[in-house]
Amino acid sequence: MWLERFRAFTRTSIWRFTLTFTAIVLLICVSMLTLVYQFTIGEQKRQLVQQTQMMAQGFIDLADTQSMSEKDFHQLIHKRIDKSTSLVLALKTQRGILGNLAFQPKGLSKFPEMQRFPIAIVDHLGEASVVIVLGGQVETKFGKLVVGLLDDDDQTQEEKFYSASAIALILALITTLISGFILNRRMLNRVQQIGQLTADVKAGRLKTRLPLSRRHDEFDTIALQINQMLDEIDDLMGSIAQVTDNIAHDLRTPLSGIRISIEETLSKCAIGSDDECWRLKLIDDLDKVIETFNAMLELSRLEKGVLKLSFGDVVVNSLCKDVIDLALPLAEAKGQTLEFKWQALSESKQLLLNGEANLLFRALFNLVENAIKYTQANGVISLTLIEKTQSINVIISDNGPGIDEDKYESVYQRLYRIDSSRHAEGFGLGLPIVKAIVELHKGSIELSSAQPGLVVSISLLRQ
Repeated sequence: MWLERFRAFTRTSIWRFTLTFTAIVLLICVSMLTLVYQFTIGEQKRQLVQQTQMMAQGFIDLADTQSMSEKDFHQLIHKRIDKSTSLVLALKTQRGILGNLAFQPKGLSKFPEMQRFPIAIVDHLGEASVVIVLGGQVETKFGKLVVGLLDDDDQTQEEKFYSASAIALILALITTLISGFILNRRMLNRVQQIGQLTADVKAGRLKTRLPLSRRHDEFDTIALQINQMLDEIDDLMGSIAQVTDNIAHDLRTPLSGIRISIEETLSKCAIGSDDECWRLKLIDDLDKVIETFNAMLELSRLEKGVLKLSFGDVVVNSLCKDVIDLALPLAEAKGQTLEFKWQALSESKQLLLNGEANLLFRALFNLVENAIKYTQANGVISLTLIEKTQSINVIISDNGPGIDEDKYESVYQRLYRIDSSRHAEGFGLGLPIVKAIVELHKGSIELSSAQPGLVVSISLLRQ
Protein backbone atom coordinates (compact mmCIF):
# COMPACT_ATOMS: atom_id res chain seq x y z
CA MET A 1 0.00 0.00 0.00
CA TRP A 2 2.70 2.46 1.02
CA LEU A 3 4.81 1.56 -2.03
CA GLU A 4 1.87 2.06 -4.39
CA ARG A 5 1.12 5.47 -2.88
CA PHE A 6 4.80 6.43 -3.22
CA ARG A 7 4.83 5.35 -6.87
CA ALA A 8 1.70 7.34 -7.55
CA PHE A 9 3.27 10.28 -5.73
CA THR A 10 6.46 10.19 -7.82
CA ARG A 11 4.57 9.91 -11.12
CA THR A 12 2.98 13.34 -10.74
CA SER A 13 4.01 16.30 -12.89
CA ILE A 14 4.61 18.37 -9.73
CA TRP A 15 7.20 15.84 -8.55
CA ARG A 16 8.94 15.91 -11.94
CA PHE A 17 8.96 19.70 -11.75
CA THR A 18 10.45 19.43 -8.24
CA LEU A 19 13.26 17.19 -9.49
CA THR A 20 13.94 19.56 -12.39
CA PHE A 21 13.92 22.54 -10.07
CA THR A 22 16.24 20.71 -7.65
CA ALA A 23 18.68 19.98 -10.47
CA ILE A 24 18.63 23.65 -11.53
CA VAL A 25 19.21 24.81 -7.94
CA LEU A 26 22.13 22.40 -7.52
CA LEU A 27 23.59 23.51 -10.86
CA ILE A 28 23.38 27.16 -9.80
CA CYS A 29 24.94 26.35 -6.41
CA VAL A 30 27.79 24.41 -8.03
CA SER A 31 28.39 27.27 -10.49
CA MET A 32 28.48 29.86 -7.70
CA LEU A 33 30.76 27.71 -5.54
CA THR A 34 33.05 27.20 -8.52
CA LEU A 35 33.29 30.98 -9.03
CA VAL A 36 33.94 31.53 -5.33
CA TYR A 37 36.65 28.85 -5.43
CA GLN A 38 38.31 30.38 -8.47
CA PHE A 39 38.39 33.89 -6.96
CA THR A 40 39.60 32.78 -3.52
CA ILE A 41 41.44 29.49 -3.11
CA GLY A 42 42.13 29.16 -6.83
CA GLU A 43 43.67 32.62 -6.94
CA GLN A 44 45.81 31.80 -3.89
CA LYS A 45 47.01 28.62 -5.59
CA ARG A 46 47.91 30.51 -8.74
CA GLN A 47 49.80 33.11 -6.72
CA LEU A 48 51.66 30.36 -4.85
CA VAL A 49 52.67 28.75 -8.14
CA GLN A 50 53.89 32.08 -9.45
CA GLN A 51 55.87 32.74 -6.27
CA THR A 52 57.46 29.29 -6.44
CA GLN A 53 58.32 29.73 -10.12
CA MET A 54 59.80 33.19 -9.48
CA MET A 55 61.88 31.84 -6.58
CA ALA A 56 63.12 28.94 -8.72
CA GLN A 57 63.94 31.33 -11.57
CA GLY A 58 65.82 33.52 -9.11
CA PHE A 59 68.01 30.61 -8.01
CA ILE A 60 68.66 29.75 -11.67
CA ASP A 61 69.69 33.34 -12.41
CA LEU A 62 71.92 33.52 -9.31
CA ALA A 63 73.60 30.23 -10.14
CA ASP A 64 74.29 31.40 -13.71
CA THR A 65 76.10 34.60 -12.65
CA GLN A 66 79.86 34.48 -13.26
CA SER A 67 80.73 35.79 -9.79
CA MET A 68 78.70 33.06 -8.03
CA SER A 69 80.89 30.30 -6.65
CA GLU A 70 79.75 26.96 -5.29
CA LYS A 71 80.56 28.05 -1.73
CA ASP A 72 78.62 31.28 -2.15
CA PHE A 73 75.68 29.38 -3.57
CA HIS A 74 75.69 27.01 -0.60
CA GLN A 75 75.78 29.96 1.80
CA LEU A 76 72.91 31.57 -0.13
CA ILE A 77 70.80 28.47 0.38
CA HIS A 78 71.54 28.46 4.14
CA LYS A 79 70.62 32.15 4.42
CA ARG A 80 67.34 31.72 2.57
CA ILE A 81 66.38 28.76 4.74
CA ASP A 82 67.18 30.69 7.92
CA LYS A 83 65.11 33.70 6.83
CA SER A 84 61.98 31.78 5.75
CA THR A 85 59.99 29.11 7.56
CA SER A 86 57.94 28.23 4.47
CA LEU A 87 60.81 27.81 2.00
CA VAL A 88 62.00 24.31 1.12
CA LEU A 89 65.43 23.88 -0.51
CA ALA A 90 67.44 20.72 -1.17
CA LEU A 91 70.64 20.83 -3.29
CA LYS A 92 72.24 17.56 -4.29
CA THR A 93 76.03 17.75 -3.88
CA GLN A 94 78.87 15.27 -3.83
CA ARG A 95 78.84 15.33 -0.01
CA GLY A 96 75.06 14.73 0.18
CA ILE A 97 71.91 16.85 0.40
CA LEU A 98 72.30 20.50 1.33
CA GLY A 99 69.22 22.28 2.67
CA ASN A 100 66.28 21.56 4.95
CA LEU A 101 65.30 18.24 3.33
CA ALA A 102 66.98 14.94 4.09
CA PHE A 103 66.49 13.73 0.51
CA GLN A 104 65.15 14.84 -2.84
CA PRO A 105 61.75 13.36 -3.79
CA LYS A 106 61.85 11.07 -6.77
CA GLY A 107 59.95 11.82 -9.97
CA LEU A 108 59.62 15.51 -9.18
CA SER A 109 58.58 17.81 -12.03
CA LYS A 110 61.24 19.92 -13.65
CA PHE A 111 61.03 23.69 -13.81
CA PRO A 112 58.86 25.46 -14.90
CA GLU A 113 56.36 22.66 -14.04
CA MET A 114 55.39 22.55 -10.36
CA GLN A 115 53.75 19.79 -8.34
CA ARG A 116 52.71 19.10 -4.77
CA PHE A 117 54.44 16.48 -2.66
CA PRO A 118 54.38 15.58 1.05
CA ILE A 119 57.25 15.99 3.47
CA ALA A 120 57.67 15.23 7.16
CA ILE A 121 58.66 18.06 9.50
CA VAL A 122 59.52 18.11 13.21
CA ASP A 123 58.42 21.05 15.35
CA HIS A 124 60.24 22.53 18.36
CA LEU A 125 58.57 19.97 20.63
CA GLY A 126 59.94 17.12 18.57
CA GLU A 127 56.56 16.06 17.18
CA ALA A 128 56.55 15.01 13.54
CA SER A 129 53.81 15.90 11.06
CA VAL A 130 53.24 15.70 7.32
CA VAL A 131 52.81 18.87 5.28
CA ILE A 132 52.30 19.56 1.57
CA VAL A 133 54.93 21.39 -0.47
CA LEU A 134 54.51 22.99 -3.90
CA GLY A 135 57.75 22.83 -5.80
CA GLY A 136 59.89 21.55 -8.64
CA GLN A 137 63.36 20.52 -9.64
CA VAL A 138 65.85 23.09 -11.01
CA GLU A 139 69.01 22.26 -12.95
CA THR A 140 71.98 24.44 -11.93
CA LYS A 141 75.72 24.20 -12.56
CA PHE A 142 76.13 23.36 -8.88
CA GLY A 143 73.72 20.41 -9.02
CA LYS A 144 70.02 19.63 -8.94
CA LEU A 145 68.10 21.94 -6.65
CA VAL A 146 64.61 21.28 -5.27
CA VAL A 147 62.75 24.57 -4.68
CA GLY A 148 59.37 24.66 -2.94
CA LEU A 149 57.01 26.54 -0.68
CA LEU A 150 54.83 25.06 2.07
CA ASP A 151 51.23 24.67 0.83
CA ASP A 152 49.75 23.28 4.01
CA ASP A 153 47.57 26.32 4.79
CA ASP A 154 46.16 26.42 1.26
CA GLN A 155 45.52 22.69 1.41
CA THR A 156 43.65 23.07 4.70
CA GLN A 157 41.57 25.91 3.30
CA GLU A 158 40.77 23.84 0.22
CA GLU A 159 39.61 20.89 2.33
CA LYS A 160 37.44 23.18 4.45
CA PHE A 161 36.01 24.74 1.31
CA TYR A 162 35.15 21.32 -0.13
CA SER A 163 33.54 20.24 3.16
CA ALA A 164 31.51 23.46 3.40
CA SER A 165 30.50 23.15 -0.26
CA ALA A 166 29.37 19.54 0.20
CA ILE A 167 27.32 20.50 3.26
CA ALA A 168 25.78 23.45 1.37
CA LEU A 169 24.86 21.26 -1.60
CA ILE A 170 23.35 18.58 0.65
CA LEU A 171 21.32 21.22 2.51
CA ALA A 172 20.18 22.72 -0.79
CA LEU A 173 19.19 19.26 -2.03
CA ILE A 174 17.29 18.39 1.16
CA THR A 175 15.60 21.80 1.32
CA THR A 176 14.39 21.73 -2.30
CA LEU A 177 13.22 18.11 -2.05
CA ILE A 178 11.33 18.75 1.19
CA SER A 179 9.82 21.94 -0.25
CA GLY A 180 8.88 20.05 -3.39
CA PHE A 181 7.43 17.21 -1.31
CA ILE A 182 5.25 19.62 0.67
CA LEU A 183 4.21 21.48 -2.48
CA ASN A 184 3.56 18.21 -4.30
CA ARG A 185 1.46 16.89 -1.45
CA ARG A 186 -0.67 20.02 -1.30
CA MET A 187 -1.16 20.06 -5.06
CA LEU A 188 -1.82 16.33 -5.14
CA ASN A 189 -4.45 16.67 -2.41
CA ARG A 190 -6.28 19.28 -4.47
CA VAL A 191 -6.09 17.10 -7.59
CA GLN A 192 -7.25 14.06 -5.63
CA GLN A 193 -10.22 16.05 -4.37
CA ILE A 194 -11.22 16.71 -7.96
CA GLY A 195 -10.69 13.03 -8.82
CA GLN A 196 -12.76 11.91 -5.83
CA LEU A 197 -15.49 14.35 -6.81
CA THR A 198 -15.72 12.93 -10.32
CA ALA A 199 -15.88 9.40 -8.85
CA ASP A 200 -18.66 10.46 -6.45
CA VAL A 201 -20.62 12.14 -9.25
CA LYS A 202 -20.16 9.07 -11.43
CA ALA A 203 -21.48 6.97 -8.55
CA GLY A 204 -24.57 9.17 -8.41
CA ARG A 205 -23.67 11.34 -5.40
CA LEU A 206 -24.52 14.61 -7.12
CA LYS A 207 -24.61 16.58 -3.86
CA THR A 208 -20.84 16.31 -3.48
CA ARG A 209 -18.96 19.60 -3.87
CA LEU A 210 -15.32 20.65 -3.88
CA PRO A 211 -14.08 22.61 -0.84
CA LEU A 212 -12.82 26.15 -1.38
CA SER A 213 -9.79 27.59 0.40
CA ARG A 214 -8.99 31.17 1.41
CA ARG A 215 -6.10 31.39 -1.04
CA HIS A 216 -8.35 32.03 -4.06
CA ASP A 217 -5.80 30.37 -6.33
CA GLU A 218 -6.33 28.63 -9.69
CA PHE A 219 -7.54 25.46 -7.95
CA ASP A 220 -10.23 27.46 -6.17
CA THR A 221 -11.26 28.95 -9.52
CA ILE A 222 -11.55 25.47 -11.03
CA ALA A 223 -13.37 24.18 -7.93
CA LEU A 224 -15.83 27.08 -8.07
CA GLN A 225 -16.58 26.46 -11.74
CA ILE A 226 -17.04 22.72 -11.15
CA ASN A 227 -19.35 23.39 -8.18
CA GLN A 228 -21.41 25.80 -10.26
CA MET A 229 -21.62 23.23 -13.05
CA LEU A 230 -22.75 20.55 -10.59
CA ASP A 231 -25.32 22.95 -9.12
CA GLU A 232 -26.77 23.47 -12.59
CA ILE A 233 -26.76 19.72 -13.30
CA ASP A 234 -28.40 19.07 -9.93
CA ASP A 235 -31.06 21.68 -10.66
CA LEU A 236 -31.74 20.18 -14.09
CA MET A 237 -31.99 16.65 -12.71
CA GLY A 238 -34.14 17.92 -9.87
CA SER A 239 -36.42 19.58 -12.41
CA ILE A 240 -36.67 16.38 -14.41
CA ALA A 241 -37.38 14.35 -11.26
CA GLN A 242 -39.96 16.91 -10.20
CA VAL A 243 -41.68 16.71 -13.58
CA THR A 244 -41.84 12.91 -13.41
CA ASP A 245 -43.11 13.09 -9.82
CA ASN A 246 -45.78 15.57 -10.81
CA ILE A 247 -46.84 13.39 -13.71
CA ALA A 248 -46.93 10.33 -11.46
CA HIS A 249 -48.91 12.19 -8.80
CA ASP A 250 -51.37 13.71 -11.26
CA LEU A 251 -51.99 10.47 -13.14
CA ARG A 252 -52.20 8.22 -10.10
CA THR A 253 -55.55 9.66 -8.92
CA PRO A 254 -57.49 9.35 -12.23
CA LEU A 255 -55.98 5.92 -12.86
CA SER A 256 -57.12 4.80 -9.42
CA GLY A 257 -60.59 6.12 -10.23
CA ILE A 258 -60.63 4.21 -13.51
CA ARG A 259 -59.55 1.06 -11.69
CA ILE A 260 -62.37 1.44 -9.14
CA SER A 261 -64.92 1.98 -11.89
CA ILE A 262 -63.80 -1.11 -13.78
CA GLU A 263 -63.79 -3.16 -10.58
CA GLU A 264 -67.38 -2.08 -9.84
CA THR A 265 -68.51 -3.33 -13.26
CA LEU A 266 -67.04 -6.78 -12.68
CA SER A 267 -70.08 -7.81 -10.64
CA LYS A 268 -72.24 -7.32 -13.72
CA CYS A 269 -70.10 -9.63 -15.86
CA ALA A 270 -70.61 -13.34 -16.11
CA ILE A 271 -67.85 -15.43 -14.56
CA GLY A 272 -65.42 -16.62 -17.21
CA SER A 273 -66.87 -14.36 -19.92
CA ASP A 274 -64.75 -12.28 -22.27
CA ASP A 275 -65.89 -9.09 -20.55
CA GLU A 276 -64.61 -10.30 -17.22
CA CYS A 277 -61.26 -11.40 -18.73
CA TRP A 278 -60.42 -8.09 -20.40
CA ARG A 279 -61.57 -6.16 -17.32
CA LEU A 280 -59.32 -8.26 -15.06
CA LYS A 281 -56.43 -7.81 -17.50
CA LEU A 282 -57.04 -4.04 -17.53
CA ILE A 283 -57.13 -3.92 -13.73
CA ASP A 284 -53.87 -5.85 -13.58
CA ASP A 285 -52.20 -3.41 -16.02
CA LEU A 286 -53.54 -0.43 -14.08
CA ASP A 287 -52.17 -1.91 -10.85
CA LYS A 288 -48.72 -2.14 -12.43
CA VAL A 289 -48.85 1.49 -13.62
CA ILE A 290 -50.09 2.72 -10.23
CA GLU A 291 -47.41 0.64 -8.48
CA THR A 292 -44.78 2.24 -10.72
CA PHE A 293 -46.03 5.72 -9.88
CA ASN A 294 -46.07 4.89 -6.17
CA ALA A 295 -42.50 3.63 -6.38
CA MET A 296 -41.38 6.80 -8.19
CA LEU A 297 -42.97 9.01 -5.55
CA GLU A 298 -41.50 6.93 -2.75
CA LEU A 299 -38.03 7.15 -4.34
CA SER A 300 -38.32 10.93 -4.51
CA ARG A 301 -39.30 11.11 -0.84
CA LEU A 302 -36.38 8.86 0.10
CA GLU A 303 -33.89 10.90 -1.94
CA LYS A 304 -35.15 14.16 -0.49
CA GLY A 305 -35.33 12.75 3.02
CA VAL A 306 -38.89 13.97 3.56
CA LEU A 307 -40.21 10.67 4.91
CA LYS A 308 -41.14 10.69 8.59
CA LEU A 309 -38.87 7.97 9.92
CA SER A 310 -38.36 6.73 13.43
CA PHE A 311 -34.80 5.46 13.69
CA GLY A 312 -33.97 3.04 16.46
CA ASP A 313 -31.94 -0.03 17.29
CA VAL A 314 -32.18 -2.68 14.59
CA VAL A 315 -30.97 -6.24 15.20
CA VAL A 316 -29.39 -6.81 11.81
CA ASN A 317 -28.81 -10.55 12.15
CA SER A 318 -32.49 -11.12 13.02
CA LEU A 319 -33.49 -8.85 10.13
CA CYS A 320 -31.39 -10.92 7.69
CA LYS A 321 -32.94 -14.16 8.99
CA ASP A 322 -36.42 -12.73 8.41
CA VAL A 323 -35.43 -11.84 4.84
CA ILE A 324 -34.19 -15.38 4.27
CA ASP A 325 -37.36 -16.91 5.77
CA LEU A 326 -39.60 -14.80 3.52
CA ALA A 327 -37.55 -15.39 0.35
CA LEU A 328 -36.92 -19.11 0.92
CA PRO A 329 -40.24 -20.28 -0.68
CA LEU A 330 -39.44 -18.24 -3.81
CA ALA A 331 -36.00 -19.90 -4.09
CA GLU A 332 -37.37 -23.38 -3.46
CA ALA A 333 -39.98 -22.89 -6.19
CA LYS A 334 -37.09 -22.55 -8.67
CA GLY A 335 -35.02 -25.31 -7.08
CA GLN A 336 -32.43 -22.80 -5.88
CA THR A 337 -30.28 -22.87 -2.76
CA LEU A 338 -30.58 -19.87 -0.44
CA GLU A 339 -27.81 -19.61 2.17
CA PHE A 340 -27.26 -17.36 5.17
CA LYS A 341 -23.73 -16.83 6.52
CA TRP A 342 -22.70 -14.81 9.54
CA GLN A 343 -19.17 -13.65 10.42
CA ALA A 344 -19.10 -11.95 13.83
CA LEU A 345 -16.24 -10.44 15.82
CA SER A 346 -17.59 -11.88 19.06
CA GLU A 347 -20.13 -14.40 20.23
CA SER A 348 -22.74 -11.71 20.74
CA LYS A 349 -26.19 -12.79 19.53
CA GLN A 350 -27.23 -9.30 18.47
CA LEU A 351 -25.70 -6.99 15.88
CA LEU A 352 -27.27 -3.63 16.62
CA LEU A 353 -27.53 -0.78 14.15
CA ASN A 354 -29.28 2.56 14.36
CA GLY A 355 -31.80 2.65 11.52
CA GLU A 356 -35.34 2.12 10.28
CA ALA A 357 -36.11 -1.61 10.34
CA ASN A 358 -38.86 -1.64 7.69
CA LEU A 359 -36.77 0.22 5.12
CA LEU A 360 -33.69 -1.92 5.73
CA PHE A 361 -35.80 -5.08 5.46
CA ARG A 362 -37.28 -3.87 2.18
CA ALA A 363 -33.85 -3.06 0.74
CA LEU A 364 -32.36 -6.46 1.64
CA PHE A 365 -35.44 -8.39 0.51
CA ASN A 366 -35.46 -6.49 -2.80
CA LEU A 367 -31.86 -7.56 -3.46
CA VAL A 368 -32.48 -11.19 -2.51
CA GLU A 369 -35.67 -11.25 -4.59
CA ASN A 370 -33.78 -9.86 -7.61
CA ALA A 371 -31.08 -12.51 -7.19
CA ILE A 372 -33.74 -15.24 -7.13
CA LYS A 373 -35.53 -13.75 -10.13
CA TYR A 374 -32.47 -13.45 -12.41
CA THR A 375 -30.60 -16.59 -11.30
CA GLN A 376 -31.25 -19.77 -13.22
CA ALA A 377 -32.94 -22.82 -11.71
CA ASN A 378 -30.74 -24.80 -9.30
CA GLY A 379 -28.64 -21.70 -8.74
CA VAL A 380 -27.09 -20.62 -5.45
CA ILE A 381 -27.88 -17.34 -3.68
CA SER A 382 -26.15 -16.38 -0.44
CA LEU A 383 -26.63 -13.57 2.06
CA THR A 384 -23.50 -12.98 4.14
CA LEU A 385 -23.46 -10.78 7.24
CA ILE A 386 -20.00 -9.51 8.27
CA GLU A 387 -19.42 -7.64 11.51
CA LYS A 388 -16.60 -5.08 11.56
CA THR A 389 -15.43 -2.65 14.20
CA GLN A 390 -17.05 0.44 12.71
CA SER A 391 -19.50 -1.04 10.23
CA ILE A 392 -21.78 -3.95 9.40
CA ASN A 393 -21.51 -5.34 5.87
CA VAL A 394 -24.24 -7.28 4.11
CA ILE A 395 -23.25 -9.12 0.92
CA ILE A 396 -25.78 -10.71 -1.44
CA SER A 397 -24.21 -12.88 -4.15
CA ASP A 398 -25.48 -15.31 -6.79
CA ASN A 399 -24.12 -17.42 -9.64
CA GLY A 400 -26.53 -16.11 -12.24
CA PRO A 401 -25.79 -14.18 -15.47
CA GLY A 402 -24.71 -11.06 -13.56
CA ILE A 403 -24.49 -7.52 -14.94
CA ASP A 404 -21.93 -6.08 -17.33
CA GLU A 405 -19.43 -3.88 -15.50
CA ASP A 406 -20.16 -0.87 -17.73
CA LYS A 407 -23.77 -0.95 -16.50
CA TYR A 408 -23.01 -0.90 -12.76
CA GLU A 409 -23.76 2.81 -12.45
CA SER A 410 -26.67 2.83 -14.89
CA VAL A 411 -28.77 0.40 -12.85
CA TYR A 412 -29.15 3.09 -10.16
CA GLN A 413 -30.94 5.40 -12.61
CA ARG A 414 -34.68 5.76 -12.50
CA LEU A 415 -36.64 3.38 -14.78
CA TYR A 416 -33.41 1.88 -16.18
CA ARG A 417 -33.87 -1.68 -17.38
CA ILE A 418 -31.00 -4.01 -18.33
CA ASP A 419 -33.38 -5.70 -20.75
CA SER A 420 -33.61 -3.02 -23.44
CA SER A 421 -36.72 -4.66 -24.87
CA ARG A 422 -38.33 -4.14 -21.41
CA HIS A 423 -40.08 -7.52 -21.63
CA ALA A 424 -38.83 -8.66 -18.24
CA GLU A 425 -40.88 -7.97 -15.15
CA GLY A 426 -40.06 -4.93 -13.04
CA PHE A 427 -40.15 -1.15 -13.17
CA GLY A 428 -36.47 -0.26 -13.06
CA LEU A 429 -36.90 1.31 -9.63
CA GLY A 430 -35.74 -1.51 -7.33
CA LEU A 431 -32.02 -0.71 -7.13
CA PRO A 432 -32.55 3.08 -7.05
CA ILE A 433 -34.84 2.61 -4.03
CA VAL A 434 -32.30 0.27 -2.39
CA LYS A 435 -29.54 2.82 -2.93
CA ALA A 436 -31.70 5.62 -1.55
CA ILE A 437 -32.46 3.56 1.57
CA VAL A 438 -28.78 2.71 2.08
CA GLU A 439 -27.67 6.33 1.66
CA LEU A 440 -30.47 7.44 4.01
CA HIS A 441 -28.67 5.28 6.62
CA LYS A 442 -25.29 6.92 5.76
CA GLY A 443 -24.14 3.70 4.10
CA SER A 444 -22.75 2.73 0.71
CA ILE A 445 -23.60 0.11 -1.90
CA GLU A 446 -21.25 -1.43 -4.45
CA LEU A 447 -21.65 -3.92 -7.28
CA SER A 448 -18.99 -6.38 -8.39
CA SER A 449 -18.71 -9.58 -10.41
CA ALA A 450 -18.87 -13.03 -8.83
CA GLN A 451 -17.58 -14.66 -12.04
CA PRO A 452 -20.21 -15.81 -12.77
CA GLY A 453 -22.93 -13.90 -11.04
CA LEU A 454 -23.32 -10.63 -9.22
CA VAL A 455 -22.17 -9.46 -5.78
CA VAL A 456 -23.96 -6.59 -4.06
CA SER A 457 -22.05 -5.25 -1.05
CA ILE A 458 -23.74 -2.93 1.44
CA SER A 459 -21.75 -1.22 4.17
CA LEU A 460 -23.69 0.38 7.05
CA LEU A 461 -21.83 2.48 9.58
CA ARG A 462 -22.42 1.87 13.25
CA GLN A 463 -23.66 5.22 14.51
